[in-house]
Amino acid sequence: MQKKHTSLLTHMTSPVPLFSVALLALFICLSSAQAQAIKLQRQGEYTFITGGVNDEEQTYLDAQAPKYPIQLVFRNNGQVTDVKDVALRVKNVSGEVMVETKIKGPFLYLNPPSSGRFTFEADLGSETISMTKDLIGRRYLHLVFDFNKAKAD
Repeated sequence: MQKKHTSLLTHMTSPVPLFSVALLALFICLSSAQAQAIKLQRQGEYTFITGGVNDEEQTYLDAQAPKYPIQLVFRNNGQVTDVKDVALRVKNVSGEVMVETKIKGPFLYLNPPSSGRFTFEADLGSETISMTKDLIGRRYLHLVFDFNKAKAD
């Protein structure tokens, strides 16, 4: 029995398993750092995440996207770079504000407690964009708010 234990120990100290363990530990640390940068937020029964200011956050958000049926993108002059501090209000069909927040990057993913009609009001500087949309069943809403968009002459 002692010999079997020694053999297992020798197998665990070979370079391949140690490399695999080190790689797994690195992946967990990176995922943890991304999760710390983008925190799950809750207002009432609504949960959401916001961010996307760098490649790591965008990769994290892409992985989380399927969990969030409402996906909002914020642009300034057609660009998603350096878009933050947009004030967002999400209202239910009765006009009650269910979520009120400032975004921390060009993306906000929202998970409401149920389907329904929602009004989204986003403010950047003196410009306000408002949209009313229906979330039906297991579908996704993908909405783009483009501030300071060049006006056609």
